[in-house]
Amino acid sequence: MKLATAAQMRELDRRAIDDFAIPGLVLMENAGRGAAEVIEEHFGEACAKGVVVLCGPGNNGGDGFVIARHLHNQGFDVECWLIAPGSQLHGDAKTNYRIAEKIGIPVYQLRSEKDHRAAVDALADAGLVVDALFGTGLTRAIEGPAAELIALANGLDAPIVAVDMPSGVNADTGQLTGPAIRADLTCTFGLPKLAQFLFPGAEHCGTIEVVDISLPPELIDAAEIKARLIERDDALPLFAPRDAQAHKGSFGHVLVLGGSRGMGGAPLMAARAAVTSGAGLVTAGVPESLLPAAEAALLEALKAGLAEDSAGRFSAAALGGALELAAGKNVIAVGPGLGRSEALETFVGGLLAATNVPLVIDADGLNNLAANVDLLAGAQAPVVLTPHPGEMARLRKCTTAEVQADRLGAALGLAAATGAVVALKGAHTVVAAPDGRLWINPTGNPGMATGGAGDVLTGLIAGFIAQGAEPLAATLAGVFLHGAAGDRVAAQVGERATTAGGLLAALPAIFKEMEDACAGAGPERDE
Repeated sequence: MKLATAAQMRELDRRAIDDFAIPGLVLMENAGRGAAEVIEEHFGEACAKGVVVLCGPGNNGGDGFVIARHLHNQGFDVECWLIAPGSQLHGDAKTNYRIAEKIGIPVYQLRSEKDHRAAVDALADAGLVVDALFGTGLTRAIEGPAAELIALANGLDAPIVAVDMPSGVNADTGQLTGPAIRADLTCTFGLPKLAQFLFPGAEHCGTIEVVDISLPPELIDAAEIKARLIERDDALPLFAPRDAQAHKGSFGHVLVLGGSRGMGGAPLMAARAAVTSGAGLVTAGVPESLLPAAEAALLEALKAGLAEDSAGRFSAAALGGALELAAGKNVIAVGPGLGRSEALETFVGGLLAATNVPLVIDADGLNNLAANVDLLAGAQAPVVLTPHPGEMARLRKCTTAEVQADRLGAALGLAAATGAVVALKGAHTVVAAPDGRLWINPTGNPGMATGGAGDVLTGLIAGFIAQGAEPLAATLAGVFLHGAAGDRVAAQVGERATTAGGLLAALPAIFKEMEDACAGAGPERDE
């Protein structure tokens, strides 16, 4: 599903009006009617206690008047509070304002301190509050009476429904422009908006429902919108039924390179994830002193010991052995538990320069490249990078705060500079392609902020590549299913008890559901 910016959504509306002759009044009617239906479905009992609609002076306020009318027609007590004089309304918003007044919906205007006190009392008695103040169009900080109403609404026990976008959240960046509505439900129109999946704005949206406003599908399909939401269907093609005559060689061979003294579990977690993904063979290359432990802990994979230094990390001499191991492999995952040293900078750089096998680079694989990021552009094979914000900051020569303030820009910038597919981990994980396409992942939760979770993702992506998936497709599927596993575990044991091992344990059932759905046997099959 495409994710639109405010400007892109305005352009879609304009083209619907100008090129397809759909009047703006019809679009507003569809938006308001659809939102009212969603509101009643989610909060019918709350509506029965009375609805207060906060309306702004623009089209978002116009949507609010339509919502008020349809809830009124369903028999609910509804009143509207307009934060600007009615004379400031124009076009379709003014038309719906007049309709609301004519059918008897109380519409009050905030013009005095007395009006403000009355609005405070109305909100205190409301069963449901509808935020139709500013929507996607506002970029400045909200001040004055509107800011006071937002603060009051946020402090109520009554649920809040935001119309298109919670007022006070920038629709493109997810940043707060000042006071911002914290909604329980956001009814967004036509397409979801970028900021609904970017923090901190995402926390203000609650449940997101996309309301069809009758934009022609061909209009949406033709729109040059490069941002998308990762969906289950993006991963489904990787779970097609297997050939009955297949053997382990049919499903690729993953080489995992990593580990150091004290961090020997990381490459084993990545290897286990690669095995779980369905890869035919997995080899874990670890420092020689870790080989006995790897032999005991990792039963399903092959193991190999490589030359190490006095600190139990790969030494400069390990590169030759790693390249020998890489022969005949379909993908190399490098970085989990690797540690950092000058020799490791040479090791990772040497892999990039010498191998024509696709690489998935994570953790200290990335940190050892930070001083020589330009090496990525000269890679002989496709590369996937999976940094967390701190690692991204090292690669981009900026601060973690700067990365978090513009996660989309950071991911897109690194992908463009290196030619790699980039998965910037975090809430929510962002996947960027070198050509400027962008995906945001809706799955996952804070419980996944735990040691080893990133190693599982690395192994999943590598395992999917080994089985023949293109690096971008493997990354999208890995990120989505990794997050889905986290959500499954958190639902069972809570976020605090979520572990990387729990993610691995949850994946088989999820993969079985994907296989069933792909084969047409699953309950979620699309007819």
